[in-house]
Amino acid sequence: MTLPVHALNAAWGWTGVDFAEVVAHSLMGHLLVIDRAGAFHYVDPDLGTVTLLGDEQAAQAHMAQPLTQALWRADALVDAGVKRLGPVAMGEVYSLTPQALVAGDYASENLIRIDLVRLIYLTGDIARQVHDLPDGAPINLKVEN
Repeated sequence: MTLPVHALNAAWGWTGVDFAEVVAHSLMGHLLVIDRAGAFHYVDPDLGTVTLLGDEQAAQAHMAQPLTQALWRADALVDAGVKRLGPVAMGEVYSLTPQALVAGDYASENLIRIDLVRLIYLTGDIARQVHDLPDGAPINLKVEN
C-alpha cells in the first residue's frame, strides 16, 4: 500500500470508502482515487468531500467537465504558488494554510507548499471534525506541533 493510500484510509476512512489506489492528483492536492471495489472517487481537500463518481467512464466524464477541469488545474492559484513559493518538489502540492482552508480564503498569501501525504492527513482530520457543522458555524483551530 502506498503512503497516500494509507493516509487516505487513515484520515478519510470515516467516509466509508476503502481506498485502494490514487490514480492522479492535482497540483492543489485534489485526488482521483479508486476504492477496493473498483469505483472511482474525487477527493476535494478544500471542501472536505469525497464524491463517488462510479466506473471509469463516469470518472472520465466528471474529469472532462469544465468546472472540474478549472478546479483541478487551479491555474491562478498554481501560478501564484509558483511565483511566491517556487515550484513544488516531488511529493509536494500547493494548498492553503489550515486557517485559510477552513475559512475558504484563497488569497495567494495563504498558499503553502506541503507534502501530499501530510495534506491528506490534515484535510481528512479537519473534514471529519467539521462535516456535520452548518455553513458559517464558528470554529476554533488548535494547532499542536
